[in-house]
Amino acid sequence: MIKNVIFDIGNVLVDFRWRMLMEDLKLPKETQVIFEKTVFGSRWWGELDHGIYEESEILKNFREDNRDHLDEFNLVWDNRDKLVESYAYAVQWIEQLKASGLKVYLLSNYPKDIFTLHAECGCFPFLDLVDGKVVSGFVRMIKPNADIYEYLLSEYGLEASESVFIDDREENIETARKLGMKGIVFQSYEQACGELDGLIAGE
Repeated sequence: MIKNVIFDIGNVLVDFRWRMLMEDLKLPKETQVIFEKTVFGSRWWGELDHGIYEESEILKNFREDNRDHLDEFNLVWDNRDKLVESYAYAVQWIEQLKASGLKVYLLSNYPKDIFTLHAECGCFPFLDLVDGKVVSGFVRMIKPNADIYEYLLSEYGLEASESVFIDDREENIETARKLGMKGIVFQSYEQACGELDGLIAGE
């Protein structure tokens, strides 16, 4: 019996709109292509998620790697509060699950300082609705490593077999399944909602 629904945040409950942000800031196309690799696709972004190093240390590496486009990088960084936007369905989805008696949790790779900033900016209107959360930058563990999943289960006394994890990355779902959870690879709200309804109904 499913009792707990666990959500990833980025690209599941919020749009991680880094490409759109660079468009909004009118960065040259060639710079956007560079930043796709040297910023948002770089190992340093992963290190931000992991939370082992301070943001200031990571920022030095970002600036060193992007020294030929420093003004553009600083412009993006100064507007990082606009990196995400909540999907229209997010609050209603969680409210419906809660109303049906399910517990809802968050398990996300997210930089500590940026998570705090986005929470303060109102990017997570669903945050007060959930029963608990584990965010990588705060606990210094990261998906798809099993320890962060085990931390969530232990912290909130959850049974893996009673839990469904929804994430947009296959490797993150694979770990959840290995630990005994049900898993849904998020592709769209309609698809994930349909699969979740099926699991809850015991299909």
